[in-house]
Amino acid sequence: MRLIATRHAETNYNVKDLVNYDPNVDVHLTENGVKQAEKLAEQLKDFSFDVIYISRLKRTKQTAEIINRYHGLDLVINELLDDTRNGFEGRPYSEAKGWRDVQPDPATARYMDKYESVSDMTNRVHKFLDYLREHHHDDDTILIVTSSHLIKQLRMLNGEITIQELLNAPAKHATYYEFNID
Repeated sequence: MRLIATRHAETNYNVKDLVNYDPNVDVHLTENGVKQAEKLAEQLKDFSFDVIYISRLKRTKQTAEIINRYHGLDLVINELLDDTRNGFEGRPYSEAKGWRDVQPDPATARYMDKYESVSDMTNRVHKFLDYLREHHHDDDTILIVTSSHLIKQLRMLNGEITIQELLNAPAKHATYYEFNID
């Protein structure tokens, strides 16, 4: 099966460098983000998607709605696509990264021993891929609109980046990546 995965476009929280994983917080596309999503929609307009999956986060829905103007599909919410629940909601991304980077094992560290680690996120991505294998055909083309960390997880699992690159480099806004899922 063919998987097209994209990060949402720029948000008000991205501009402020703040963490968001709570779908109840009003994090939305900026004017620039809308333009980015429109450009992405143009790039994806000739794809023939069987389904579009989004996270519960408003920014992924807004980005997907702009892309979907060319496709007219239902948007399917799957919480496995939500951003990493790292315990730093509304706080600077640099604070979250700074905490993680000083841990003995940044991939398995859980803030306050209760939030999601990078490894927990990897397990969640595996669950989503298993879900796709169970519910879709080999010849399906699936679009997911999600967050940077999930995109990086997919790229790492596909052998495109290392765990160090996952930990240190964000995925670009409104950029899509293609994967083949066996």
